[in-house]
Amino acid sequence: LRPLELGPWDFTRPANTRGLWIAEGITNYYGHLMQRRAGIWNDEEFLRALAQNISNVENSPGSRHMSAEDSSLSAPFQDNAVHAQKINLNNTSVSYYPKGEVVGLVLDLLIRGKTNGRASLDEVMRRMYREFYLNSPNASYYLRGRGYETKDFERVASQVAGTDMSDFFLRYSHGVEPPPYEQAFAQVGLRLVREPAREGHTAGITMDFADAESTRLINVRNGSPAENAGLKQDDVLLKIGNASVKRETWLPILNRYKENDRVPVTVKRDRRTINATLTLGPPERYDYRIEELKDASPEARALRTKWLER
Repeated sequence: LRPLELGPWDFTRPANTRGLWIAEGITNYYGHLMQRRAGIWNDEEFLRALAQNISNVENSPGSRHMSAEDSSLSAPFQDNAVHAQKINLNNTSVSYYPKGEVVGLVLDLLIRGKTNGRASLDEVMRRMYREFYLNSPNASYYLRGRGYETKDFERVASQVAGTDMSDFFLRYSHGVEPPPYEQAFAQVGLRLVREPAREGHTAGITMDFADAESTRLINVRNGSPAENAGLKQDDVLLKIGNASVKRETWLPILNRYKENDRVPVTVKRDRRTINATLTLGPPERYDYRIEELKDASPEARALRTKWLER
């Protein structure tokens, strides 16, 4: 299965596609699900992986600005492109891998609920495989079948669900609304719990993960305490309060402070040393976990077993 734009190749035209959230994101979802179905992971490990992916999406500032489709279209400008520039993608973009995975997860559970377990995302993928790979005329001499468009995927999903799913795709793959996690997980007797992270304050700062010794800021979140204090990308964080900081200590030291506290910081910018004051707002990061509903119905429990073991 492949998006229409990804073969046969025409290098006289842009090769970007709206469908990477399907081709890559749903592949990620099945990569996790298959580890549970194969017995490599148990239920707890699988649900932890799903919750971590949801945390990544929901804590990303770009998730409220960029849809799954737009993320797919933007791939040539995000995926470690050689022409990458210092632009604001860190605050306005999200990867189609985790974004597509959460959309696929929620879609799967909703289809299972709507059909009382008679159908699922598995059946959507089987029908797509038959229609576009096995039964379509070859699009070229070197590729079997033909590529799909996102509207094809939406059509097949509606057919399998037995109801029009266009509003789902309008809101959660074309649009930027958070998927209906609560409704989806309830179908299988689970719920998603959201709570402030243990070190929830970041002040909008992202550190350079490539260098374990560096406290260089690779991103300052829009509208954050750090941006409001005048901190900029490439500043080097030296002190929080009176404490000198390292890569592994800056976050615990920052989280000694609470919401509304005014926190003195010292940074190095080029050859200058600059003092500034952060005014902390609410925590910026939340942890998510998936837990069982104690009063889940036998039907929901049966749907969960079918989801995890087939």
